[in-house]
Amino acid sequence: MKNKVKKVVTWVLQILLGLEFILAGQAKFTRPDVWAREFRDWGYPDNVHYIIGGLELIGAVLIFFPKFASKAALGLGIIMLGAAVTHLLHQEWSRVVVTLILTGLLSLVYFLRKGNTAD
Repeated sequence: MKNKVKKVVTWVLQILLGLEFILAGQAKFTRPDVWAREFRDWGYPDNVHYIIGGLELIGAVLIFFPKFASKAALGLGIIMLGAAVTHLLHQEWSRVVVTLILTGLLSLVYFLRKGNTAD
């Protein structure tokens, strides 16, 4: 029973995080004016939002596949840590909280899936 609960929790997290990062990634392409301004205000070069959006979309797709889920969670977690640092530096406290929660959930998927790609 314990193993079944672990599988269900893992899949629920993967699905929710995958959907979250699909939305986050696609927003950087469908609302480029908003994201270009945000990234510029944070001090990043032009068009970096496209790179981040693309990486978020790739990670979002890969997190649905058990074989790649831990690596996808790790990659997305690194992006979220960068986002957390950016938001800390700009004193955007609510965004810091959100990015750290996402980082925590991605870390959980990483550890639940690491070496466990059977299901």
